[in-house]
Amino acid sequence: MFLQITAQRDPHLIAAATRHELRRPVLLARIGGWALIALAVLLEGLNFPMLVAGVVLAVVVPMFLINNNARRVVRDGGPMTVEVSAEGVACSTLTSRHTYAWNAFTHARHLAGQVVLGLGGGRYVQIPTRGLSPQQIHELLTAARAHGVPMR
Repeated sequence: MFLQITAQRDPHLIAAATRHELRRPVLLARIGGWALIALAVLLEGLNFPMLVAGVVLAVVVPMFLINNNARRVVRDGGPMTVEVSAEGVACSTLTSRHTYAWNAFTHARHLAGQVVLGLGGGRYVQIPTRGLSPQQIHELLTAARAHGVPMR
């Protein structure tokens, strides 16, 4: 199987993929922040420094994680070319080229308008599916599954 896709980067798709890939750290930050807020309110009156720390952890840290990661991905700008083959996936922009073997991916997920191949640590390869037929999307997911990439 060989599939080559050239597409302009869509900020909405990038934001959706980033939110999906950073679910766990964002959830942990929010839970920790709300726990600090609850402790600040329940412990001997209102502990203002703990309340501020809880708000920062529950609100500011998740926003920073998502925005920083999305900006990093969008920063490459310009069109992106993705090549899918039996060896793996290669991504090219005007400034860089990255090649990943299938065993580098920790999971794959078919989201609206894209297939996201996770690399771990909040990193991912986004493959836009606009312009692909349902059969091509199925072949892409089947190739990932055949190479041992778990589907989520």
